[in-house]
Amino acid sequence: MKSRYALAALLAPAVALAAFSGLLPTQAQTKTTTLTPATIDHLIRVEWNKEHIVPAPPVDDARFLRRIYLDITGTIPPPEAVTAFLADKSPDKRARAVDALLESPRYADHWTNYWYNVLMGRQVRGQVIDPSAFRRWLHAQFEKNTPWNKFVYDLITATGQNSAGGTYAKAYGLMRADKADKMEAMTTEGATANSSDQAANVNGAVNWLLKFAQAPADLSGQTSKIFLGVQIQCAQCHDHKTEKWKQEDFRRFTACFMQVRPVPVDVGKVRGIRRVELQDVNRPFLGGKRLRMTRNEYANAAPAALDGTDFSNSPNRRQALAAWMTAPQNPWFAKAIVNRIWAHFLGRGFVEPIDDFRESNPPILPGLLQRLSEDFVAHNYDLKHLIRTVCATQVYQLSSAPARKADSGNLYWARYRLKPMGPEELVDSLVQATNLQPVLEKVAGSNLEGLKTLINRQFSFLFDVDEEFEQKEFEGTIPQALLLLNGNMVNRGVTPIPGTALAEVLAMPGGDAQKIEALYLRTLSRKPTAKELTHWVAFVNAPREVVESPGTQQPGPLRARLRQRMGMLAQMGKKGMRRGGGPDPFARLDNRFQLAAQTPKLQAYEDLFWALLNSSEFLFNH
Repeated sequence: MKSRYALAALLAPAVALAAFSGLLPTQAQTKTTTLTPATIDHLIRVEWNKEHIVPAPPVDDARFLRRIYLDITGTIPPPEAVTAFLADKSPDKRARAVDALLESPRYADHWTNYWYNVLMGRQVRGQVIDPSAFRRWLHAQFEKNTPWNKFVYDLITATGQNSAGGTYAKAYGLMRADKADKMEAMTTEGATANSSDQAANVNGAVNWLLKFAQAPADLSGQTSKIFLGVQIQCAQCHDHKTEKWKQEDFRRFTACFMQVRPVPVDVGKVRGIRRVELQDVNRPFLGGKRLRMTRNEYANAAPAALDGTDFSNSPNRRQALAAWMTAPQNPWFAKAIVNRIWAHFLGRGFVEPIDDFRESNPPILPGLLQRLSEDFVAHNYDLKHLIRTVCATQVYQLSSAPARKADSGNLYWARYRLKPMGPEELVDSLVQATNLQPVLEKVAGSNLEGLKTLINRQFSFLFDVDEEFEQKEFEGTIPQALLLLNGNMVNRGVTPIPGTALAEVLAMPGGDAQKIEALYLRTLSRKPTAKELTHWVAFVNAPREVVESPGTQQPGPLRARLRQRMGMLAQMGKKGMRRGGGPDPFARLDNRFQLAAQTPKLQAYEDLFWALLNSSEFLFNH
C-alpha cells in the first residue's frame, strides 16, 4: 500500500508543476554528473581570480577536526580523538572523520537542538505544547536521515495527538521558573520515551503547529521564511511598493492553514500537558469569538501557493501546499536549505540574511547555489550528502587567518569565518572538556536531561540569543563574561573533583609538560606550542601561597584577584542569572564530594585550566 506521503503529491493540481516551467532546468538538463567538491572549489576560485583575492592558507589537522566536531555534532572532540587524528597519516582521514561524525549519535543530538531552536524557539508557552514530544520527533528524523522533502512535508501536514499526557516529574529544586518554562524543562511521567509516544499514538510534529494555534498568520510566515527563504510576513499588514509580495498573497498563503482544528482529548483540570488532537476539517476553523475578527480575512481568501497556484478545490489544503513546496520544480525549496547549510558551515550564505530570497537581495554566485540545489535534489534531498560535500571542499578547509587579499566582508569565503559557540554548544563543550558528566549525574539523579535544559536556559539568557536572527559577529557582554569567568559551572569544572578532567590529568603519569599538553588537548583540541609549554611549566612551578576562601572550593590566585576587582559586576551577573532562570544548580555541590587538600601547585593547575576555558580560542570555532 502506498504511503500517505506518496499519495498526497497527487492532491496538488497539475498546474502547480506547470507553473514552474522555465524556473529550473528541465529534468533532462538536471541529469548531469554529480557535483564534486573540486567543481565547487573551481567555481569559487574563478570568482577569486576575478576579484584578485588571495585566500587564506589551508587549516591544520587539529583545527579542522575541532571545526567539524563543532559544526556537525555541536561539541569539541575528546582528547583521544585528537591524538588519534593527528597520528593518522592516511590521505583520506579528513573524509573518514566527517563520515564517522555523520553516523555518530551526536549528529542527531546536535541537529535536533539546531532545528528545535529554529522551529520552536527557546521560550515555549502553552499547556497544549509538549516540547519533549517534539524533540523526540525531530531526533527520530535526524537519526534515520529522513529526506528533507519528506521531513518538511510531514511537519507541515502533521495530524494526531500532541502528547501522551501525564503529570510532571518532581522538580529537583535547582531553580525557580514559570509554569511554561517548567513544561519545557521537566520530562513528563507519561511521555519520557518514543515507546510511550507510539503507545499513545502521539505525533510529536503537531506541537510545532500548535505553537501557532492562535495565530495562523504567524504559521504561514514562519513556513515560508524557514522552508522557502521567502519573507512574505512583511506583506501581512499592507503592500510594499518595492516588494513583490502583496497583502493578498499573504492572505491566500495563510488560507492554506485555516482548515486545521485542535480537538481536546483531556477535559476539566489537567496537571501538565493538556492532550489535544490536531485534525483537518472541511471548513475554515475560526475558533472563539476573540479570534474570529483576525481569522475572517484569511478564512475568506482563496488558498494559494506563492506562485498563484490555487488550492480551493484540493481535498486537503495543507497536503496540497506541502506537495507544492517540496516538489523538485519548486524554485525556492532546495535553495533555502542549501543556503542555510552552507551558511552554517561557511559562516555566510549565498543569500544573507539566510531566509530572505528576493530580487532586491540577489545571491552571491547564483550559478553555484543553483548547482548545489540541483545536486541536493538529485541525491533525494539527503542532508548528510550535502554536509559531506560541503566539508570536502577546499574552501571549507581554509584557515581562519586573514587572507592576503580579500574583500572586507569575506563575501567569497576566502577564509574561514570565526564563529562563537551557541549556548548548547558551549554547555556541551564545557562538559566535554571538564568531564563534568559524573557531577551532573550526581546532582540531577534520573533527571539529567532536565538539568541540562535548565543550564542551557541560563546560558541562553545571558548570551541573549534570539532564535529568529542568525548571529554573525561576536557580541560579548559583562554578564556573559562573568558567567564564564566566575560561574560555578566553570569553577567547579576546573576543580579536581574525583572523576573529572583535572583529577584525571593530575593523576596521570609523567611530568608537568605531559599534564599541560593533556589540558590543551581537552580544551583547545591541539597541543601547546613550545612557547606556551615553557610559559605554563614555569607558571605551575612558581612559588605562591594557597589562597583561602569560604566554602569547599578555593579559587587560585588568578580567579581570586579577578573576583576581588569585579565584585560589584559579579553581583550584577548573579542578578541577571536569577532573572534568566533561577539560582545556579552547581551551588548545591558543597559537601557532596571529597576534595583533595589545596596546595599551591594544585591551585596553579586550576588557574591554568580556568584560563584555557575562558580563552577566545575555546569559545570560538575556527
